[in-house]
Amino acid sequence: MDDTMSSYSFSHQFYQRWTCAPEPIRAAITQELKDITTLLQNDTPFESFVFNTHDLDTHIDELYENHEAEQAIAKAITDKKAEEQATAEKQQREEQQKVKAAEDARLKESARLKEAADTAQKEQQKTEQIAAEKNNLADKTTAMNTNDASDSESLSIDSTVEKNQDVEKSAATQSSSENKTISEHANVANDKHINDDHSIKAVNDKASAAIKLALKDAKLSTTHQEMIRELEMQIDDYLSEQMMLMSENLKSWLRAEVTQNLSEDEAGTDKESKKS
Repeated sequence: MDDTMSSYSFSHQFYQRWTCAPEPIRAAITQELKDITTLLQNDTPFESFVFNTHDLDTHIDELYENHEAEQAIAKAITDKKAEEQATAEKQQREEQQKVKAAEDARLKESARLKEAADTAQKEQQKTEQIAAEKNNLADKTTAMNTNDASDSESLSIDSTVEKNQDVEKSAATQSSSENKTISEHANVANDKHINDDHSIKAVNDKASAAIKLALKDAKLSTTHQEMIRELEMQIDDYLSEQMMLMSENLKSWLRAEVTQNLSEDEAGTDKESKKS
């Protein structure tokens, strides 16, 4: 028997299956072999010997069932942990995506607000620039009108003084009053015409200078052009009204002066005739 056991060798499949077997099963088989070896000893009484495992096959089946159950429980625990980990990773990715989406939305809103603020600031600057240009042009127009009124008033005073001087000269020289009065009136009218030409030329020069100064660095947008046209119409209306008023005043003065001079001439002639 010893020779037979010494010549027995295990196959490769046996070692593989033995090493892959669970530890409780290998321990049960090893204990069974130890019991058999003990039983084969000469000093072991056969009648009283008891194996540690009453039914090895049944015991091994129970051990395999327990092992499979443990494996199933371990697998279930592992699967549950893997599922929980996958769920946690999924939630983490979703949270990261939500945070990223919120950050992107915040950046877009910030960019939109900045763009809106820049647009509002540009519109405000444009409005302030247009208002400043309009006020500047209105001030220049007002100053020009004031200068024109002063020039017209000075011209009227000078003309009145000249006319009074002409009347006094006409009274002092009654012998040639009619011819001299006509000559003086012609001179006054000529001087008035010359002065009016100079005044109109001065107004045109001032208006041209004011317009060139106002439009020197201005960008002529549609709004600016409409504003300029409106102011030009106002200037034309004002100048037309002033010229008409000046013409009526000159005509009234001319009629009064001529009528007065003619009346004085007739009165002087009548007196001379009566003295004669």
